[in-house]
Order: sequence, then structure tokens, then C-alpha cells
Amino acid sequence: MTTVLLRTYGPANIADGLTRRQIPVFVRNPRMFQKPVQVAYCSCTRHRRCRSISWRTAEAPGYCRSRCCRCGGWTRPAGPHCCRHWEHHRSVSSGGAPPTGADIVDGVGRFLIPGLWDMHAHIQGSGDAWLALYVANGVTGIRDMGADIDFIRAMREATRSARIRGPRIVAAGPILDDAPGDWPLRLRVRTPAEGRAAVRMLKGRGVDLIKVHNVTPRDVFFAIAEEASTESLPLAGHVPLNVTVQEGIDAGLKNIEHLSEDGRVWKACSGGGMYRPETCRPFFEMLARRQIWQTPTLVALSEIPTVGTPASAISKDHLAYANKILRGLWAGNQSIFGARPEIMQILIAQAAIARTATSDMARAGVGILAGCDALIAGFCVFDELAAMVAGGMTPLAALQSATVNPARYLDREKTLGSIAPGKAADMVLLDGNPLDEIRNVRRVRAVVVDGRLLERQELDGLLARARAAGREP
Repeated sequence: MTTVLLRTYGPANIADGLTRRQIPVFVRNPRMFQKPVQVAYCSCTRHRRCRSISWRTAEAPGYCRSRCCRCGGWTRPAGPHCCRHWEHHRSVSSGGAPPTGADIVDGVGRFLIPGLWDMHAHIQGSGDAWLALYVANGVTGIRDMGADIDFIRAMREATRSARIRGPRIVAAGPILDDAPGDWPLRLRVRTPAEGRAAVRMLKGRGVDLIKVHNVTPRDVFFAIAEEASTESLPLAGHVPLNVTVQEGIDAGLKNIEHLSEDGRVWKACSGGGMYRPETCRPFFEMLARRQIWQTPTLVALSEIPTVGTPASAISKDHLAYANKILRGLWAGNQSIFGARPEIMQILIAQAAIARTATSDMARAGVGILAGCDALIAGFCVFDELAAMVAGGMTPLAALQSATVNPARYLDREKTLGSIAPGKAADMVLLDGNPLDEIRNVRRVRAVVVDGRLLERQELDGLLARARAAGREP
């Protein structure tokens, strides 16, 4: 039997507050469901999926009997059948006794949190080992914000089917803008008609959202925004340089990346380059009211001019995971900023302001999403949460930016973002309480990703393989 029981004493659900009580959490490995088993999940009816799922023993292999599922009360299944579809079974139950033969993981004295998300990732060119590096650090979901459509579709399907060890992937596909032809990860759109056609094409190819960038032409941006709304695709990214922040919001931009890179979000309400918190408060309250999410990428903002150099704050141990492609990207940035030291100082100063502004937005109720952008997979999420706390956010608010907030933004709160019966089994077991010290989020003891338990020895193996892949030419 491959069921896992985690007994923890600590924060079980950071979405609804924290408890300090011992709770049993049962996690079913999805690979069990390749054949009929005696203990299984059932649906309340043939067509309705349960909101809350619990364990009950089947009468015999191959079918379930009664009291299989809880949908507001115990309900018999519509017929004698066992559920075998994987996506219905990678979930969590709590309470009662564990199934006979369950593997036991003693979590007493440790702290269980939902799996983490990186909401601004770029994985193209990093290889399969990079995906495993996310998992090794407890990152069980990523939002890829720019990749060739064939590449990211293949990676998403490979992780979804468990052919490759990796996190859940939400994908934007290529960025829609009019950047020079040699800029990577893009689909060039020069006219409104091309923008609309690109949105329809990407919808047909199965993207989860549309991303725009600095050099998306003004008229093309508005056409893209309108078509994305028609196709029910969220619109995210940079506010194009020839569009004001307010215009972008009014057109339907629901998630702004990097505080619009040069601080345009806080500059828009400050009236210039000096951040004015009191003046910005009404603007931030408007962002909260209209549910305009922010992915500030605080570490990326501060590291753009220095990452990969001795001046970087990222540890040498973590930099050892970077492959040739990523190092080349960093070197390209340094070649620009190295010749303009005054720009480097401006970026560093703006990164410090961004931390404070992000904290102020969080206090005003703005939804904050943790994201990295071309930094070291997994480790960068730890750094981002620490940067949020350094700017004034509470450890709880920082944790929520990488757990329940992504679930809310993605409209997947019913299945992701917290630990509760019926939700996906994505969890991280920590050796320290992250609410006492946010750096404890680095102390990963075990990870459950999509129902599969990975303990410390296996996580160390993933780290070793990722480091070796980074050394490949």
C-alpha cells in the first residue's frame, strides 16, 4: 500500500489561519490507480465530482460499495465502480485511522505548508533537471511567462503525465510584442489584426493566459486585451511603454509584472521618482478593489545588474546550478549595465523602494504573487519570500504569496493553495516554523508533489542531478 500518513504539529492551512494541533493527513499515491484496489475514492454520481473526499474500504477489488464520498453528507455512489482517473485521486483526506499498510512519515514537531509556486518562471533552455530542481525545493507549481508554444506544451504535458518529475505548469506561451526578431520567447505582432489572430491561435493551442511586454504597440495592446477577454484568457505582463498604468488596468490587465519594471506602478501614484506612500494609498486601494494582482519579482529587480558576478547577493552554492544558457542571459544584462554604472545605482535604489511599496500594497489588500524571473529554480522563491519580509510584509503574508494567492489568482482555490480534504496533495514538510523565521521555508524535510512523497534522500538526489546538469557544456 502506498498511502502516506503525515502526522504534523504546526501550520496546516495558511489560507485560513494557523493551528497548532496534531492532525493526520492521508495522501494517496496516484500510481495505485492504474489497477483496481480495495481502498479507493468514489464519486457521488457518475457525473458529479465530490467537493470533499474521504477514505472508505471497498467490499472487494474492482468496485466500491457505500459511503464512498462526502458531498454535504454521506452519499452512496451511483453504481458499483471504482474511480481510476488519476486527476480525481491525487488528493488529501484528514481525520480517522490511516488505511491498513500505510507508510508512516512522522511529522511531529515539524511544520506542514502547501506546495509553493513560482509565478514568474522561464524554463525554456534549462532542461528537465531544472524542473526537478523546483520540486526538490518544495515548489510544486510554476507559471511560465514566456516560451515557444511547442516547447511549453510538451513540458506541461510531460509533468502532468508524470513522464518528467516537475511541478504543475501554467503557461502563457510566447510573449506578444514587437520586439526585434532576435529577442527570444516571443511572437511578433505589429498590427491589431495580428494581435487578435495571435490570441485566437494561442487559445487554440491551449495556453492558460496571454502575456504582453514593454514594446507591445499601443493599438495592438488594446486589440489583444479585447480579444483575450472575448476568449476568456487572463491578460498579464508589463504595461507597454506607450500605455499608462491606468489605461492598462482599464483595458483588462489583471496582473502586472515587476511593478511594471521601472517602478511605473508606484511612480504613477507618486507623481515622480520619489515614492510617496500616503499619496499612493488610494491608488493601492483601487488596485485591491479591482483585484489587480502584482508579481513584484523583488530579487530579480535587485539582481539584474549583478547576478552571476561577485557583487551578487545570491550564494555561490546556488549559482552552481545555473547552466550555460542562463549564465549567457545574465552576461548580456551585465554588458548593458556595466557600461552605465549610473543606471545600476538607479536600479538598486528602485529595488529597495519596490520592497517597501510591495509591503504597502499588501497592507492595502492588493494580491501579491511570488515570482522569480530567470533566477535559480526553487531557491529563488525562498529569496523572494525573504525579500518580502525584509520590506515589511509579515511571514504569513509572504507565504500566502506563494501558496493560496496563486490558487486564488488562477481560480483554483477549490483544489490548490491550502491543505484540506479533497484538495490536491501538494505539500512541503519543514523542520522549522516559517512564521517564526521566514528562512525556515528553506528547511525542507519532505515534499509531496501531486500525491507522491519525496523524502530528504530523494530530494538530495534531485539536487545533485540538477547541479551536474548545470555543469554540462
